[in-house]
Amino acid sequence: MKHLRLIGLMIGLALIAGCETVETTGTGNQEAKRLAAIQQQRQAQPDEGEQNLWSAQQNAINKDGNPMRSY
Repeated sequence: MKHLRLIGLMIGLALIAGCETVETTGTGNQEAKRLAAIQQQRQAQPDEGEQNLWSAQQNAINKDGNPMRSY
């Protein structure tokens, strides 16, 4: 009878140990909100290179598009 209890205990411990996980639950609500705000801020502000390219294109259009305008 002792052997049966020991085997049952070993099986129970194996089941409990098998249910545990080492993975984290992921980011919390506050962390997810913070990351979303950072991502939105980065998307809202074009970088300086894009701004310079846009300005150069607008200058070229304004200069080349209107022959009455001289610079």
